[in-house]
Amino acid sequence: MDGISVILQDAYGRLQLGALPSKDFRELASVINASISSPSVPKTHSETCNKADERVLTAKEIICQSHGNRALQFMLLSLTLVEKMSVKLLDQELPQVLRLYIQNLFRVLQEELRFIPSIFVHFGSKDRMLSHLAAKCLSSLLICELQSLDAYGMVMQNMCDETFQMHSSCCRWEAGLWSLTAVIKEMLKRNNEHKSEQIAKLLTRIDPGVTSLYSWLLQSQDTRTTGDRGTTLTTFMDLLEALTAARFRLGTCVSSQRLLFTQTPALLQLLESGSQYFVKRHVLLLLKKTVLQRAGEDWLMGAVSSESHRDPYLAEDMGTLTEAVLQQVNCGWLRHVPVRDRPSFFGGATELSSAGRADDVMLRAVSMVLLKSLEYQSQSGHSKSDSQAIHTSRHLKELLLFLSQHCVQLRQSHHPCLCVSVVFGDQDDDMIEAARALLILHTHQKSLGASSEAGCCEMGSNPHCHFVLLLRGLAFDHSVLLDFLISSETCFLEYVVRYLKLLRDDWGGFCRSCQLLEAQDVQRCSKWRENSGHVSPLLDRSAVSEAGESHSSDKWIDVCTGLSQACPRLVDYGSSDESAEEEEEEMDMCVGSPDTGQRPAAGSLNKDGGQKCISLPDCKQSLEQSNESIAVVKRTQTLVQKVVHCLMELKAVITRLQRKNLFPYNPVSLVKLLTVIEEKSGSFC
Repeated sequence: MDGISVILQDAYGRLQLGALPSKDFRELASVINASISSPSVPKTHSETCNKADERVLTAKEIICQSHGNRALQFMLLSLTLVEKMSVKLLDQELPQVLRLYIQNLFRVLQEELRFIPSIFVHFGSKDRMLSHLAAKCLSSLLICELQSLDAYGMVMQNMCDETFQMHSSCCRWEAGLWSLTAVIKEMLKRNNEHKSEQIAKLLTRIDPGVTSLYSWLLQSQDTRTTGDRGTTLTTFMDLLEALTAARFRLGTCVSSQRLLFTQTPALLQLLESGSQYFVKRHVLLLLKKTVLQRAGEDWLMGAVSSESHRDPYLAEDMGTLTEAVLQQVNCGWLRHVPVRDRPSFFGGATELSSAGRADDVMLRAVSMVLLKSLEYQSQSGHSKSDSQAIHTSRHLKELLLFLSQHCVQLRQSHHPCLCVSVVFGDQDDDMIEAARALLILHTHQKSLGASSEAGCCEMGSNPHCHFVLLLRGLAFDHSVLLDFLISSETCFLEYVVRYLKLLRDDWGGFCRSCQLLEAQDVQRCSKWRENSGHVSPLLDRSAVSEAGESHSSDKWIDVCTGLSQACPRLVDYGSSDESAEEEEEEMDMCVGSPDTGQRPAAGSLNKDGGQKCISLPDCKQSLEQSNESIAVVKRTQTLVQKVVHCLMELKAVITRLQRKNLFPYNPVSLVKLLTVIEEKSGSFC
């Protein structure tokens, strides 16, 4: 037994150093195969191999005599060694001698010793470590086989035949499905010119099995006596996500990659079944990633490739999926969606501050699936009808009712348009995507003549309210908007361009939305002061200030924000080189020059009557006074003035960065739209 352990450890250590193992590849293959085989396997089982020699039998006899942890150590070490060899084989800089050694060893294991079925036996092992390492080992071998031009397909054939057997246990399915998912993920991550062909080869082979398993798992109520059906379902949905990611990224399209789109009702029925809550949560998250075309975003980098446009069925399948979602909503699907009254955590105890909060992950997933389904149907060529407009309004009202039932903050608010900031406030990308979808729906409804300002606010779909509430939540900090514009993590650029076009054409609607929000702020502020003296968590400090003082000012006051707000920034844009005039203005503010509207502090003049730099305490006091003055001026601005001023600050900084060639793309169109808005607001200046 010690000799077997020494052989395995020596091979692993030498492999780490890039050196050849001391044993011949046939002898090492015999030891590995004997270690992987179950200790309870009798000697006659090894004798059935026509090409097995005395070394195989000797190793088998030694390992069969070991029991318990000793035998398990042999298995784990052998699986780790084979996985390491397969990873080394993919290294382009591997020495040719070592490459030939590993290739010969794998050939002996697969063709002479039937190594693959021996590994698959451990997929259903009660020891989770052994099952996991067996799945990782086969995944690595399959990746090597796919990347090899001379591959016989033995690993893939054995894996598919064993994984998709209907009589297998849930544990066996979990390991096999996880292994295939890991292969697809790893292949998508690799930068290989033959990646599409290699993945297409695998997908063609597993296509019948995945299709059969989809119907069996999702439509059958067989709970199995071994394993956890819920875990098997989530593992299978991970495979579906990997298949969908391959479709979006590479444009491949086989039957199994269309299941998620064409058989959506079967997936949605899981929400009405007796499945565990985490399974239903997984279903909605999978649908959300699919309608957003973000499948695989957790483990893939970059945007969806243009290769997906080669898929001739993608538009049709996406229409089928979204139509199925809307049909389920018509049948009362939202009433069956479970939402826990507390957030979900991966570990640890529930936070005390989460009391009264629903599972916002579920709320965001349901909202996004429905909004994107409505958006897709409205943009398709079959939706230009009055009935479509009626259906859209009804669906939005049902969504708002669903959110109000599960979200305490939304029930306490008096403005339905707060749903976007309340539900999506913790996720910038989802919030902007939801606002963009609602903006598209509003434009579509308006084109059909089925949109009114009052009706939009009742459904929570007024884009003017969404934009104003977004800026108010950011304390009207233009630098945060600049961060959004530069970042590729959200669709903010497309959203803000669409909204500015709407603002250009509907300036009156924007002003009325601002007036409505201000009136509601005043009403709520007065009500809370009379009842309890507390401020609602949905109304931030700037909103309370607006409610109390914005009605007393009707004139536009032009101010210069000299200090940054409390909102975090991706980049400190103040660090870029400024012009001489900007530096002089900043110096004037520090020393209290007449340009700031303040007199120089006492003792700040030198003997010649000139200015001198004031001391640190005086400078700090001056900055605090300046900050207070800016805050007072801001509180006297109306909501319209604050929004316009924020946009003009954004325009100024974009123009400055563009002039210095520091902006990442050409913002000419955006600047033109901001210029039009500035002209629109001229009457307020």
